[in-house]
Amino acid sequence: MTFSWLPVIWIDILGSIAVLVLASLCAIYSLKLLRKDPDQTFHHYLFLLILSFVFFAISRSFGHLVKQGLLFYNQQQAWESIAPFSGAINTAAFIVVFSFGIYLNSSRKIHKELERHKTDLAALVAEQTRELRETNQHLSQEVADRTSTEKQLEKTIGEFSAVMDAIDYGVLFMDDQLHAHVVNRAFRMLWDLPDDFEAEGQSMRELMVYNRYNNIYNIPDEDFEAYMDKCEAKVRQGTITPMEVRQGAITPKVMELRNGKILQYQCVVLPDGWRMLTYFDITELKETQEKLGQSQKMEAIGMMAGGVAHDLNNILTGIVGYPDLLLMNLPQDSKMRKPLELIKESGQRASEVVADLLTVARGVAASREISSLNTLVIEYLKSAEGEQMLSLHPEVQIETDLAHDLFNISCSAVHIKKCFMNLLINGAEAINGPGIIRIETRNQYIDKPVAENQYIASGEYAVVRVIDSGQGIAEKDIQHIFEPFYTKKIMGRSGTGLGLAIVWNTVQEHEGAITVSSTKKGTQFDLYFPITRKKLSVKEGGVELVQLQGHGERILIVDDERQQRDIGSQMLSTLGYKVETASSGEEALAFIRNQAVDLLILDMIMDPGINGRQTYEQIIAVQPQQRAIIASGFSENEEVKKAQALGAGNFIRKPYTIEQIGIAVKKALS
Repeated sequence: MTFSWLPVIWIDILGSIAVLVLASLCAIYSLKLLRKDPDQTFHHYLFLLILSFVFFAISRSFGHLVKQGLLFYNQQQAWESIAPFSGAINTAAFIVVFSFGIYLNSSRKIHKELERHKTDLAALVAEQTRELRETNQHLSQEVADRTSTEKQLEKTIGEFSAVMDAIDYGVLFMDDQLHAHVVNRAFRMLWDLPDDFEAEGQSMRELMVYNRYNNIYNIPDEDFEAYMDKCEAKVRQGTITPMEVRQGAITPKVMELRNGKILQYQCVVLPDGWRMLTYFDITELKETQEKLGQSQKMEAIGMMAGGVAHDLNNILTGIVGYPDLLLMNLPQDSKMRKPLELIKESGQRASEVVADLLTVARGVAASREISSLNTLVIEYLKSAEGEQMLSLHPEVQIETDLAHDLFNISCSAVHIKKCFMNLLINGAEAINGPGIIRIETRNQYIDKPVAENQYIASGEYAVVRVIDSGQGIAEKDIQHIFEPFYTKKIMGRSGTGLGLAIVWNTVQEHEGAITVSSTKKGTQFDLYFPITRKKLSVKEGGVELVQLQGHGERILIVDDERQQRDIGSQMLSTLGYKVETASSGEEALAFIRNQAVDLLILDMIMDPGINGRQTYEQIIAVQPQQRAIIASGFSENEEVKKAQALGAGNFIRKPYTIEQIGIAVKKALS
């Protein structure tokens, strides 16, 4: 019975296809399980197992399909030829397909692993790149900040150095081991160090080596090391409080620079343990303090002299005034006339001494006139005082060299002559035996100070120079010679100690200056007076008393001294005036409110109560046209000038003679 192969073929083909589909579905499902949980080992084995069955099914199905295809096309012989090899072929195909499948799976896993590593590596690279970028940015910012900080530090160091060098006192910074680090320009100049000197790391002993130290302080060899030991100990402890460096032996507080400068130095301990040493040059300050002390001493002596002069003038009023009145009533042949004239002369000489005291008090109580220094020099030399001075020193010769074109000055001629007298007497007494005193005059333009302790404005000056060939003035004395009562002479025999003080104050009152230089060969004084281009004053001659007679004008004398009121009243009454008196400014004001007077004679200083200026100020409020003159035993001070600015007339110094008061009253009433 013959069967048809067609159904068998189709069944085998369809079965093989079904096996292929089923194997594929199993492989897909196994792959899903593997992907769902790639780390599950069982799923890997299951997948490989199913994959092997798939490959086996493919291999068997392929073999069956080949067999059925050959049989279908009546190629049985061909099949029979290859049939013995079909199992091997299937097995080989299975091995190849399975191996290829394993290779593909391994390749896929390796590829995925590579992709994962690649992704991880890319992420890692990105992370590292980001970190590197951030680090780079941070480093760049740090570099920029550091550069900025370095520039700022350089700027700060430059500013600090500039500030340090601008400071006019020496500064030295040392660390806690006393090693120097910073010195400024003033310190280098002080210690004679070069501008490029580097102090970094040097100790005090190295910084202030003996040779340099000795050049400044003149320190003996054996004292330098001991002194440096003490200095280092004090700096280390920070116990150096402000100390001065002056001339003398080495002590913790006193030394002096060889150039004469005076230093003050101190040590300050800083919070970090460093030390700051400062060296202040206080030479000028000390000189100023000494000058201030000298000025205050002169002012105190002047105030005392002024007060004494005021009181003495009031006392001398009777000695000068009463003889004048008595002489007017005595016959020419009276035996009392000579004693009274001597009393009057003594009183006037005493008043001249008081005038010297007033000059010392810096109040020249005299009016000024236009004069020539040449004329005043000649007048003094020809005066009785000048001739007497020359007679006392016959071996001293006077030489003059007076400039013919000398400008005039506005001055108190009496006080300028007194300056000449004192300078010539001092010069003559300084000459032991034969000698020469030379007087010179000249014009000079001053554009800078001629003396350290005197102010003098720029301008034109007339200068008088007095040079003697005496023994000179000792250096230690020359700074004291203008002090009142300072003298190397025998007090009371050759001087009062006021001579050069009078010269000093007279020059100062005339807004001038005086310089002195002295050696063992002699002394030179230069007196500077501001010039004027006005013509010389016309001097008035003596006045007869008959020319001073009044016509019954009413005069009110205001003075707190009874004796002064009495003498003034008698003098003016003798001259024909009607005189009233008041003992205070308040009393005078009450009098003026009720009665009018033609003239007031006002004392400036009245105690207690208001002074002369205040009195006149209140009187002109009641009587605006009230005329007045000022009579005072003190000086022509600011109060006098204020009263004159209000309308008061001339100033007359007490004690006055009948002629002086008569002239002043006549001038005021006219």
